[in-house]
Amino acid sequence: MKKTLALVGCGSEKQNKSAEARLLYTSTYFMKKRTWAEGCHAWRILSAEHGLVNPDTILEPYDTAMSDLSEGAAQKWGKEVMEALRPELSDFEEVVVLAGSDYYAPIGDALENTEATIHWPFEGKRLFEQMEWMVQNSPPDQTTIGSFD
Repeated sequence: MKKTLALVGCGSEKQNKSAEARLLYTSTYFMKKRTWAEGCHAWRILSAEHGLVNPDTILEPYDTAMSDLSEGAAQKWGKEVMEALRPELSDFEEVVVLAGSDYYAPIGDALENTEATIHWPFEGKRLFEQMEWMVQNSPPDQTTIGSFD
């Protein structure tokens, strides 16, 4: 069985008080991604404000979205995410990115240049198609995780 890490894009709907990152984001979309990711060996959140976040990290509510970042700021964000992620990647054979292109673009090339097999099942999918993918493929079955692309 391959060890899999899921990277989940954050959400704009949040609680109005500090909370563990896994509970801060309240949209149905985020909760579906979280449920799917919790079936993996480990998961992290891609936060526009905080970069790579452990789901147990306590965060204050914030309003930053990836679309708020300039191209240069998004590239800086991507480098910081990869710096934080690289030490963890050696523990995983597969990485599944459950995030839209605004999150994937700044890290995609760097991810593809790692030893892990990278899956981005949301590539080219609109929101409702991403939701449908998660319904059809959730929660992941670790014995068949490679078959979801």
